[in-house]
Amino acid sequence: MAETTGLVQRLSILTDTTTCVWVGPTPDNTEILVVSNDGSTLDAVFANSMIHALATSSTNYREVVAVHGDSDAIITSVRIEPI
Repeated sequence: MAETTGLVQRLSILTDTTTCVWVGPTPDNTEILVVSNDGSTLDAVFANSMIHALATSSTNYREVVAVHGDSDAIITSVRIEPI
């Protein structure tokens, strides 16, 4: 599993099942990652909790670690780094 660390520079909710997140140290140096769900209730709740954590981190300037596959950009978990 790969990890991308940085501030949430941008968060865009595209559909009910897809959200794009730009994570990186500066707005010009980011990696675009995706939070997605299959529409099932459990998956949607899990995805929504990650989106809320990312949005809260963004507004509070907290660094996050987004865990995703080595060859894809789908976020599987999020950690908020301590201050």
